[in-house]
Amino acid sequence: MLVFSNDDAVARLAAEAAAPSWSVERCSDLGESRARLVKPGVRLVVVDDGAIEESTRGWVLEQIRKYAARAMVVYIACDHSDESERRARAFPVQYYTSKPLDHDRALRVLQSFVRSSQ
Repeated sequence: MLVFSNDDAVARLAAEAAAPSWSVERCSDLGESRARLVKPGVRLVVVDDGAIEESTRGWVLEQIRKYAARAMVVYIACDHSDESERRARAFPVQYYTSKPLDHDRALRVLQSFVRSSQ
């Protein structure tokens, strides 16, 4: 699982949801994200858009589809707007939510994605 976030709470949530056999890698730099996306076996990507400048959010989603096309994508918006949701769903992401996170719901969703990706 690749977690693109600079938020410790998001990283902890992903680690909590991960299966014991999964590795969870965290990055918050666009330069390192590509190197991690091209690794084999990326099955789930969590994108926290607070770590991404608004002008590059679409580009990040394009990179995920290009380099980890089979990965399920969870998109967490710092501030919900119809525009950010449309952009995320156009790529498509399997789950869109916004902050503040409902921890229990987000954990259940991530756990279900982990189970379905094994």
